[in-house]
Amino acid sequence: MKEELNKIEEIIVNPKEIKISTIQELMERFFVKLKNRVDNYIGDYPTFIEPVYLEDNVKIGDDVLLGPNVYVGANSEIPDYVEISNTIIFDNVKIGENFRLENCIVAKNSSFNFKNLKVKNSVLKGVANLKNELQTIGF
Repeated sequence: MKEELNKIEEIIVNPKEIKISTIQELMERFFVKLKNRVDNYIGDYPTFIEPVYLEDNVKIGDDVLLGPNVYVGANSEIPDYVEISNTIIFDNVKIGENFRLENCIVAKNSSFNFKNLKVKNSVLKGVANLKNELQTIGF
């Protein structure tokens, strides 16, 4: 992927003779690789309302709604049927299925191993296997 980007950049920065076919071929290869990378991490029927920013190796489940204003840190997992808006999720976070987070911050290395949670205006942190084990700080 980086190779194609570098070649495209080189062509447009030093355009001695731009061959349309070369640019088209590079763009096709780039977008195929990009799509394949996304398919490895994104489930079926996600919806993104911009701005949404996903770091590397973020796994998104089926029927997920992200946005607006969502940041998901590297190596995090968002399972099926989750809705997240106005929320920052730091690195290495795993949340449970059927969560709804609005205006929240999730601390680094948190893991919530249960289903069905609806939270607003809170900091969430720690490891919780049950809803009553969840550490929250309202704001």
